[in-house]
Amino acid sequence: MVFVISCTNLLPMGSESVKVVVRCRPLDDREKTLGCKMVLSMDVHRCQCFIEKPGAVEEPPKQFTFDGTYYINQTTEQLYNEIAYPLIEGVTEGYNGTVFAYGQTGSGKSFTMQGVSEPATQKGVIPRAFEHIFESIQCAENTKFLVRASYLEIYNEEVRDLLGSNTKQKHELKEHPECGVYVQDLTMHTVHSVGECERIMEQGWKNRAVACTLMNKDSSRSHSIFTIHLEICNTGKHTIIYTETLTKPCLISVILILLCCS
Repeated sequence: MVFVISCTNLLPMGSESVKVVVRCRPLDDREKTLGCKMVLSMDVHRCQCFIEKPGAVEEPPKQFTFDGTYYINQTTEQLYNEIAYPLIEGVTEGYNGTVFAYGQTGSGKSFTMQGVSEPATQKGVIPRAFEHIFESIQCAENTKFLVRASYLEIYNEEVRDLLGSNTKQKHELKEHPECGVYVQDLTMHTVHSVGECERIMEQGWKNRAVACTLMNKDSSRSHSIFTIHLEICNTGKHTIIYTETLTKPCLISVILILLCCS
């Protein structure tokens, strides 16, 4: 079973770079018990996927090409270094970025995005992004950072704040002439370390709408969006400061990390 990750980096002069990759997970115990067979193969060097039709021996497999392909023997660490690392690096330089994971229930989205603590190579994209951002902050010179986080879900076409005092409250989408579309009254939490980001992530994760399915006993029934907001202010004496508006002496970048159920 596979799912798709789309990474978008908003670059200077209004251009953007989009990469779409696919990751395949191994058969789980239930599928093995049912006698399911793997019908997907990959050429990871050419970034191609091949899907065979069961029983159709003479029919050639369907072929698909992506910006990256990750088979069952490849790790989240590899995926992050090749796909997400350049995006997060761009965020620390002031460019907006988005990581979008989409796939069927049980396809491995949470495993890739949230990850597991052991083995270390399977740590998720989200905690790796936390570490990346704060390592960049520690190494930056003549620069101040303000890091804030928000976490929402879209459930039954309603927007809910997973970090708010009332997680069942419905929030409205609004549009600002300068900032664009935003969620009214969405809570923003200032974070100072990887640990604080992880605690907030865990808090919101527990507030999601979940239900038991055949594929997953704790399957998310909603689309969730975790956002890291970076306000970057250059304090150097002889450095040009890029601004979003004339009134803001800082450069604001955002990384959106989306996990969508199906």
